[in-house]
Amino acid sequence: MKEITELLTGAIKNKDFPGVAYAIVYPEKIDFDFIGYKEIDPEKIPIKQDVIYDCASLTKVCLTTSMIMKLIEDKKIYLEQKVSDILTKFKHNNITIKDLLIHSSGLPADISKAYELRNKEDIEEKIYNYELIYEPGKKVVYSDIGFILLGFIIEKITNKKLSQYAREVVSDPLNMSDTSYHPNIDRVAPTEFRNDDVYQGLLRGKVHDEKAFALQNEAGHAGMFSTIFDLAKLIRSIMLNDELILKKETVDLLFETQIIYKESDRRVIARSLGWEKPTGKSTAGDNADFNNVILHTGFTGCNIWIDRFKKIGFVMLSNAVHPKRSMNGIIKYRNQIANIIL
Repeated sequence: MKEITELLTGAIKNKDFPGVAYAIVYPEKIDFDFIGYKEIDPEKIPIKQDVIYDCASLTKVCLTTSMIMKLIEDKKIYLEQKVSDILTKFKHNNITIKDLLIHSSGLPADISKAYELRNKEDIEEKIYNYELIYEPGKKVVYSDIGFILLGFIIEKITNKKLSQYAREVVSDPLNMSDTSYHPNIDRVAPTEFRNDDVYQGLLRGKVHDEKAFALQNEAGHAGMFSTIFDLAKLIRSIMLNDELILKKETVDLLFETQIIYKESDRRVIARSLGWEKPTGKSTAGDNADFNNVILHTGFTGCNIWIDRFKKIGFVMLSNAVHPKRSMNGIIKYRNQIANIIL
């Protein structure tokens, strides 16, 4: 703890990010610390233990993947089901729910000029007209679009908002009282100053991602706000297979590698359902147990990993994109921290 805190304190002094909350999660306890500032512009406000962060793409694994897997458990959908069977506006009839989960659908990574998007209709008009950029199953291209579609699927199947279904099957069973798409604004660490035709001002309690913003925070790829204490509960649930939200056989599937892809620069990408598997200098460390570790990151400065064999997990939340995303310097510390822990 001392070594990690000293590392992060130095990073904050170096202005790599304003502040950070982190937790090392064990079966019976968590070790945690809060360092630096909740915000630095327009004024410096020291961090407190009640801070809530915009968790960006941690939404994909903590909520969206969990909700999809719950629907699969309940036999409402299945992995090999065609997306077009559920979302009739989706024109590609060879893409499955599994393809979306493992980022191997053939869809582009992102929506161009996302800062121009104003509502769900704008997003649907874009993503339902995209052509595929590769043959499904042949590559891995990390895609927000795929998880936006998963969010649409959840809403269509349940006839509920994401916020309602997430509360029913994830937040409430684990007593994650500070996890939501619509947080207590007074406790939220702000992210970026946004200045475009859609929104002008400091983003606080409004999601940083422009696509999720257009969806009023409720999106499959981003929009979750949470704390290290809440996410520690989720980590422990997965790590211990406690079946509070998912059955043991479902959790086993989350750790099972579904695709391995070698990019042109020889970098290897490995994905399980929703989650990433550790390769190279990963955010779970240089020597992470490939079979027993899952991980993910979030653009705002967050990351999470779980080692179910060693029974240890980690979550770090930050607003490293505050006050501008160009100032984000947190990425280089993730691997170092995991190496210290493991």
